Amino acid sequence: MQEERKLEEVVEELLLDKYDVTLHKELKGKRVLVRADLNVPLDSNGDITDDSRCRAVLPSLRALSEKGAKVIIASHLGRPKPKEQSLADMKDEFSLKPVDTLLATLLAKELGPSVYVGMAEDCICLLENTRFHAGDTGNDEEFSKQLALLCDVFVQDAFGVVHRDQGSVTGVVNHVTECYPGPLVRNELFYLTKHLNEPKRPLGVIIGGAKVADKIGVISALIHKADTILVGGRMAFTFLAAQGVSVGKTQKCLETIEMAKEKGCNLKCLEMIEMAKEKGCNLLLPRDAAVADSIDAPDNDQKLQFVPLTPSCCSRKFGVDIGPDSAKDFCEAIEECATVFWNGPMGRFEVKEYADGTNAVAAALVKPNQAGRVTVVGGGDSVAAINQLGLADQVTHVSTGGGASLELIEGKGMPGLRVLLGKCGSMQV
Repeated sequence: MQEERKLEEVVEELLLDKYDVTLHKELKGKRVLVRADLNVPLDSNGDITDDSRCRAVLPSLRALSEKGAKVIIASHLGRPKPKEQSLADMKDEFSLKPVDTLLATLLAKELGPSVYVGMAEDCICLLENTRFHAGDTGNDEEFSKQLALLCDVFVQDAFGVVHRDQGSVTGVVNHVTECYPGPLVRNELFYLTKHLNEPKRPLGVIIGGAKVADKIGVISALIHKADTILVGGRMAFTFLAAQGVSVGKTQKCLETIEMAKEKGCNLKCLEMIEMAKEKGCNLLLPRDAAVADSIDAPDNDQKLQFVPLTPSCCSRKFGVDIGPDSAKDFCEAIEECATVFWNGPMGRFEVKEYADGTNAVAAALVKPNQAGRVTVVGGGDSVAAINQLGLADQVTHVSTGGGASLELIEGKGMPGLRVLLGKCGSMQV
């Protein structure tokens, strides 16, 4: 069995000019299927509340269209359940029609009504939600073949899903002769590897959010790279629980506290803390927290409390944010770093009463950037937070992929990138 190539080698190859589809001189009249990440948030009325993912892919769409390609966009949105929901129900909740309308406005160009009818050169068409088909997430070969029949060239420009092994990500590539990473994906790879593999020191990493099991292995990898690691969100409460701190009703991953072996990390939380000490990495955990009776927005009868984290501090309550003392510690640590990478909020920031810690971290990122330092926001809820505060244009790079950026740091996985190797054809550049 052939040994899997190191991820850094895969990235290095995909950044070669031969994989740059914008240099392709033979796209005129060809059908180009672009896998984009248009998984935008929608409100209860079906209106898009954050269009950053749509705006991020615009340069790629324009570049391909200007070369005379017939551009077909494929994307998912939300989490439809094709095995449980009817097509009508899925369309009511997860249709890409709002995205179609927005793209037409942003491109100042009406999108084509169909892949098959009247599709002229430089036309752009958006397919309906790929996850209306169970074969997408299930990476069904027949679904992948049907998708591949739509195109002559496949372009993977959805960085947010390249860590997934799915029909519209990896399966389709097996049935298309020419495949390339898109401009957005190449840009992500360049910025993230440049700033995280060869960073200006000190390198600070802020890790938060609720997906504990997904990030435990990342922290282990980061201990070997970073000078400072700041841990907030549910991740922090998992580490604190391992140290005997009371975390009350706060959800924590008990398996993570004991062992996260299934995610590739054989270290217990306490062992990671010791490893950080040995490597000279400052692993900083909160020393106080905001606690409440509910994780929902507090009503008039509820009171948000700030408590120091002790073995008996917050029994029968939920930890909903880092406390003000921790926020101060984190901001001071951020300001000392020459490069800062942030992935995950410090608490339930979507509830405004619980967003102070996340907002403080976001604001602190701007100060290093003003001093000529590098600040990278690693996708997911961190992007939503930085956008809400209107600070996205004040950081060095805002990534479109949360889980993907973490796997890139960890140096493993990323099947959506690996499958592209050797598929660039013999284009004329």
